Amino acid sequence: MQKFITLKLFLCLVFLTYYSDANAATTLQEAFSQGTIRGELRANFFSRDFEDSNKKDREDFAAGTSLYYHTAPMYGLSAGAAFASANDIDSDRDKATYGMLAADHENVARLQEFYIQGDWFKTTLKYGAQELETPFMNTHDIRLLPRTYKGLSIKNNSIDNMKLSAYYITESAGWTDDDFVTLSQAVAAESGGASSIPDEKAMVILGAEYNIPTDIVKSNVQGWYYTMTDVFNQTYLKTSVSKNLNNVTIYTTPSVLWQKSQGDELNGNLSTYQYGLNAGVKALGFNLTGYYAKTGDDAILAPWGDEKIVILQLYHSERAEEDTYALKLNYDFSKIGIKGLSSYIFYANFDTPDSGANASSDASETDLSATYSFHGALEGVSIRARYAMVNIKDGKDINDLRFYVSFKFGSKSK
Repeated sequence: MQKFITLKLFLCLVFLTYYSDANAATTLQEAFSQGTIRGELRANFFSRDFEDSNKKDREDFAAGTSLYYHTAPMYGLSAGAAFASANDIDSDRDKATYGMLAADHENVARLQEFYIQGDWFKTTLKYGAQELETPFMNTHDIRLLPRTYKGLSIKNNSIDNMKLSAYYITESAGWTDDDFVTLSQAVAAESGGASSIPDEKAMVILGAEYNIPTDIVKSNVQGWYYTMTDVFNQTYLKTSVSKNLNNVTIYTTPSVLWQKSQGDELNGNLSTYQYGLNAGVKALGFNLTGYYAKTGDDAILAPWGDEKIVILQLYHSERAEEDTYALKLNYDFSKIGIKGLSSYIFYANFDTPDSGANASSDASETDLSATYSFHGALEGVSIRARYAMVNIKDGKDINDLRFYVSFKFGSKSK
């Protein structure tokens, strides 16, 4: 009942502010009446079929809503709130949930964000529940509900071409959580449910991004450090370089990640890495990208979204001692007059040890995807179809089908 009361109050607030004017606020009343809103409506159908008779097929057919409201700043101070939900439409109850809905295909509703924010001297401070976008703690927005987090974030743009970030995060909410859980619980779920990590353990994140000011190439370098006391830490470095040559763009993005348990190693011993790159060429509407990734002695721990080097519809480059090779071809049909239509084919081979402690089944995956974004009267609406075929060495293959319909909207209040 409390959730529905909160939702009604929030929707009333949005209704009252929708037609107000977005000028600088000098009073509390103006801060609320001149706020901004944005949102998205989604309907997804996800289905996964296993040839392995020991695994239950999955299906979710659900619709999601998200609505964000942010007050106008008053003396640099502002506040925000968001509501999000995932609601069953007609899922097959004989199949397991896919991951858009909670267990037994139950609906999910929650406050996605609620925070206060300060903007002074090219620095933004935000405290409360908020969506994050860092390489290994982000919204990971591949279902209906984006991931969200509780804590403090600080972002600074005082130095030209550089962004500095710092975070202190204590809780998270995944795709199907109706409330926040501690980061310790999230690590336990990722590790198989067994963990002795005290709930007070938090994540500290430090990041720096720099756009190198040169006309020779377009380049960006970034470095990130994550640490969770007595659990693990990780360092992530990435460089992006591109060059345009007579309407042909060449690019590469090498990266390296180190993960290591630390202190009392409350989640067990972890010592691994991942390095590799993607590189490609864009021309005449085509975008051809090749990938390579090498993972170290342990699997990558990533409970909160990630930037692994190779990410397909089902498989990622993450298993211990895994070598991954991939090739992706994308085409933008606007080059032949079909505005808004794009598609790709993505193939990857995942090679793991045949014996030893990290022995696992080799696999390959082929993904097909087509997306159409409407324009004109249906601006903001997009549709997408995806199909993945996974071939596993032991013969227990997987087929995965996904359909998406989305409508994004947003406006400054008048």
